[in-house]
Amino acid sequence: MMRRAIYILLLILTPVFMHAQERELIIKKPVDVNLGDLRAKADPVPDSTGKPTAWLEISFASADSLFFDGRNGRIVDKVHIPGKWILYLSEGTEEIEITAPGYRILHITFPSDKRLLSAYVYTMELGSRVLNPMRTLIMPTFSYNKSQLSYGIMLALGKKNGGFVHAKTDFHFGLNPKGSCDADGNVDGSKGWFTGESQKSRFAITAGYMRQIFELRDGNMGLYAFAGGGYGRRILAWEMYRSENTYEYVSVEPYSFSGVEVEIGALFRIGPVAVSAGVQTNQFKYYEANVGIGVMF
Repeated sequence: MMRRAIYILLLILTPVFMHAQERELIIKKPVDVNLGDLRAKADPVPDSTGKPTAWLEISFASADSLFFDGRNGRIVDKVHIPGKWILYLSEGTEEIEITAPGYRILHITFPSDKRLLSAYVYTMELGSRVLNPMRTLIMPTFSYNKSQLSYGIMLALGKKNGGFVHAKTDFHFGLNPKGSCDADGNVDGSKGWFTGESQKSRFAITAGYMRQIFELRDGNMGLYAFAGGGYGRRILAWEMYRSENTYEYVSVEPYSFSGVEVEIGALFRIGPVAVSAGVQTNQFKYYEANVGIGVMF
């Protein structure tokens, strides 16, 4: 079942890796007039009517990758210098578009109350950021049932869509009952002799799909939902006297389960800190509440 869960996880994550990261240009420092820069007055660049243009100096780390489009031919000319572009714009230009390979188009609008004026120098700085960046989750988990506790680890990888794997145990690995009984202690139709000692064991592994529900624009908060399935078991065993001072544990069938696990839940991230809550069941007979706190980066 471990191999099957890993195989399912790889199937889920393959489409994630097949998609490139989405990026967008952002305005790091907005358009501002530089009243002390007199270049546009001292060395004017005229537009088609002979009127001096406004100079817009755009700084960007990868300036050589930028392309520009001005509505109605408002970009008269442009000059590239290391780390910058200077656009010569007709007075009153209302909007320009900036593009770069692998980035979304950035629309820059100049409001009517802050229109570009002839023979003035304006500056702005661009930055970039990744949209829906690939994130990794590492989260210790705690599972509660009124009769038993277990502990686990959840790992996830993805962007807007991703996958997870979740393994849990109560660390009682050596429990191997010899036979079984019913809830009344009957073994093969007759009453067994029990010492009153009991042991429990829990193990489960699930894998599935994780989906980002929303992420705030600055990327500092996000809400995710996840659902998956796998294999698990839960054993309750009672110690029984057999013969000649021989004792062994038998599983209590109504409270012991083995088979399909189903898990659903939600995860909320604030910065790198992530918390989750959900529910998990084995064959829809044994239920646990899951909570976790970890890091998502």
